[in-house]
Amino acid sequence: MEIVNKAEFNASFRQQLQQTQQLPPLPETARKLLALRNNENAQLEELVSVIEQDPSLTAQVLRYGRQSFYGYGDRIKSVGDSIALVMGFNVALHFCLGLASGKALLCTNNGPLGRTIIWQQALACAELSQLLAAKCRIKDRPNGGISYLSGLFHNFGYLLFGHLHPEEYAYLNKMVERYPDTEIRALELHSFGISHDMVGMELMRAWEMPEEIIQAVAEHHFPDYDGEHALYGKLVALSNRLLKMPGMQDNSSQLPTEKLLAELGIDKEKAKEVLERVQSQQSEFMAMVKDMAA
Repeated sequence: MEIVNKAEFNASFRQQLQQTQQLPPLPETARKLLALRNNENAQLEELVSVIEQDPSLTAQVLRYGRQSFYGYGDRIKSVGDSIALVMGFNVALHFCLGLASGKALLCTNNGPLGRTIIWQQALACAELSQLLAAKCRIKDRPNGGISYLSGLFHNFGYLLFGHLHPEEYAYLNKMVERYPDTEIRALELHSFGISHDMVGMELMRAWEMPEEIIQAVAEHHFPDYDGEHALYGKLVALSNRLLKMPGMQDNSSQLPTEKLLAELGIDKEKAKEVLERVQSQQSEFMAMVKDMAA
């Protein structure tokens, strides 16, 4: 389909984004997890209890802990085992918060902008962003959990676009298939006058996510941005560049990768080391995604 009046669609979509009652609410399980995240005294037992109320989250946490990279395999018998032996409290919390939040957004599984590819990329970006944050050698090192969530949520704008406007999103999906060498954000702006980073930013605001995540979602295509919480957008941009997943890289030419590494205080060899670790997990991330899409 062609968009008959791009300006009219753009204005209507932006108005829709400003009216939070028209956006999918944060699911109840995600709300419980967000409350745990904001509770300094939250206990492992509370997290396990929330996760075990959701069979799909339970299955994904077990699958995560049984990844071959960690070497535990079937010795992971429970959610508690996976968290205690592999994930840790914060990773498990943020991993499940992202997965639970995504359940609010219905989107096609197929195509270059289908849920399958978006989620595979999100899991890889989240993992790499968190690992890179730990390698930062700067005064105000980014928080690992926020870095993980920034990577996980940064492309939720695509999912919301597909949820609210499936016909237009199907058109964009076909455009990306037809022009695989064209940067996706440019196609969005040309076709609709609005892009996934703008859409995702409004969703994060509606869901009352931390400001650091809102800014990362809004600015991950612009690593030269130096405003408040800029480090998180830079981390996501760096992760996407290193992963080199088609169409997902930032499109800014203002900040070369070498300079981006220097601004974050990350040694090039350390970045390569953690990238190789995440690349070794790609097949298992895809297995998780296929379960989610089933």
